[in-house]
Formats: sequence, structure tokens, C-alpha cells
Amino acid sequence: MSLTDTDLSPNQDFFNEEEAVVEFTPNESFFSSTSVLTLLASFDPSFADLVADFARDLPDATGQISVEDGRFDANLLLADGTALTGTFDAPTTLRGFADLAAVSDGTFTLDGGILEAAIATDGQTATLPPVDLSAAAGTFVLDAINAIDATVPFANGAFTLDLATALGPLSGTVDVAGGDLNLDLATPFGQLVADIDFEDDAVFPFSTALPLVGDINGVVDFNSGNIVASSSVYGDLSVPLSAVTGSLNFADGLASLDASVPISPSLSLPVATDLTIGPLASEYVAGFVQDLNGTGTLTDGVLDAAIESPLGLFETAFDVVAFTNQGADFFAGVDGVIDVSGGIATASLTTPLGDINDSFDLATVAPALEGSAAVPI
Repeated sequence: MSLTDTDLSPNQDFFNEEEAVVEFTPNESFFSSTSVLTLLASFDPSFADLVADFARDLPDATGQISVEDGRFDANLLLADGTALTGTFDAPTTLRGFADLAAVSDGTFTLDGGILEAAIATDGQTATLPPVDLSAAAGTFVLDAINAIDATVPFANGAFTLDLATALGPLSGTVDVAGGDLNLDLATPFGQLVADIDFEDDAVFPFSTALPLVGDINGVVDFNSGNIVASSSVYGDLSVPLSAVTGSLNFADGLASLDASVPISPSLSLPVATDLTIGPLASEYVAGFVQDLNGTGTLTDGVLDAAIESPLGLFETAFDVVAFTNQGADFFAGVDGVIDVSGGIATASLTTPLGDINDSFDLATVAPALEGSAAVPI
């Protein structure tokens, strides 16, 4: 039975159907989707409406979602007594998208951070509306940083990254010593090399105290590449970030810098301050993308692009099929349960990247489904 044959009236318990198969041919609606709901609507508008209603009802639901090898089985009860049961197989779904990408071809242009594209699949060609890729890149960076839960070492003015993420490994250096943000990173999307000047507001205050010295107030000034402080004993101090050692601790979307600043041959100043790394990096990356121009082609699911940036020509190849299959492999290693009660979902999951034991507010689900993944022009 296909979704288009399913009666989605209030008396029809769609989630209790034994089989629900989406029969889908990509069209312009699919390629121009900018949110989860508009993407679902390209499959079937009625199903998208059903998902939207389900998301709005979630805060009043109770029950459990069990996960085995990436297969999500829901057994929930709404406040009005309606039972919601159903299964979503994430690995199978993603591999289906990989198969779709493998037979897709297209062309892309990037001008001032604005992306335009035309994609052909199964004999149908669709033109995407212009998309502000700079806004999408900024949002992606912010979400990626907020998802990091790790301690990153800092020495000689640079952070050294070696992280596992849901999208793949992220490694390399982020150098902040010279008044600019120097990126040299190996990412799941290819090598990222960038040099972005810090703005005047990239300044973070701190205060500390030393025995026999007293209170010391100062700032970590990324714009000048120095840590600046003043004390009654040593007067005004300015120490280059290249002379500082320490660590940057990421947790729950926050970043805290713990560093040791040498102020004499026998004395170091401890510095601890919270950094708004996510919003700062998001803003700078968005600005960097606005300076990009280039073209690309998609052939059998492999994207080849040549992009001009202020740093020169950047050429890359990105295998969309392999990347999507990698996502499928990740979900295939997810097991556990998600308990739903009182508007809160509490997850206890094992994943290839480690355990997830966290809670989130179900009232945020509906806005997230409606939110844009990229900003159309």
C-alpha cells in the first residue's frame, strides 16, 4: 500500500499500518525543499501534514521509542488516548537516498555565496531557487560546534583538533595567534584551509587572583593576538597567544578556555574565560562564504567543484553517495531507548561515537521541522 492510497482522516491510524511504502519520483518540489516538512511534502503532502500534526502532539505523549540497528520503533500514547505505533528504518532510508544520488547529475554555480543549481534524476530536471549558502554554512558551523563535547589542547597559539563527529572525522589546527583565524582542517567534506581576520569585538574578559599579587583583570584579545592584563605589581602586561598553553573545553554548546600565561621566569598567570566560539565562528564562516565564487558538476552522485576564494583556487571532489551511505552505517550502529513523558524525551543510546544520555524538550520538535535548512533568496 502506498501513502497516496492511505486514508489520512482523523479515524485512520496510519502508524498502525503493517506496511507503508513511499512511491517517489523526484521533482522540483523535492529539490527546492528548505525544511523537513517541505521535503516530506514532496513525497506526499498528506503525509507531511500528518507528521506536522504528530510533532505538535508530541509534548503531550507518553511511551517509548526503542532503537535497534538504527530501526526506530515507536509505541506512544497521546493525551486523548490515541495510540501511535510505527517504525522508521534510518539506514534503509539513507541508502535509498544514496541510490537516488547515484543516478543524479547536475550543475552548480556559486556567486557571492549564493548557490544556484539544476539537477536531473530519472529523466526529470529541476532548477533550485537561489539559496544563501553563507547563511546555511554559518548555521552548520554553529550546530557542529554546539555538538562537540571534548577537550582540545592549545599550544603555540593553535588548537589541535582530532574529533569524531556524526558526519565523519574532523582533524587539523585552528591557529588564532596572529590576529586572524587560520584554519587547516581535514573535514568529512574535504580539506578546509582559510585565513579570516578577527573583528574588533573578538575580545573576552577574565579575572583571576595570585598570592602576593592580588586581583588581576584582563582580556583574551584575538584581534590583536594577545592576552592583555594589568596588576598592581607587574603593571600592564601583554603576552602573545603564541606563548600560551592550555586547553579549550567544549560541553553543551559552551567553550571555556583554561590557559597558563607566563608573566615572569618563575610565575605564570592562570586564565579562565568562557568563549562564544560557536556564534563567532558561525559569523566568520558566513562572511568567508560570501566571498566565494565558482562552478561545480554533479555526475553520478559525485560533486566536482572549483571555487575561487580570497585565498586562491579551491578544488574538491565530494562523493555524495559515499557520504550518505556513511550516514546509513552510522545509524546502523545506534541502539537503545528514548522514553517520552511530560513533554520531555530522555535518550539512552549507544552509537559508534559513544553513548548518548540526554534529554530534550519535545516542544522544540515542531519548530525544528518547519525551520529552514538553508535560506532561499
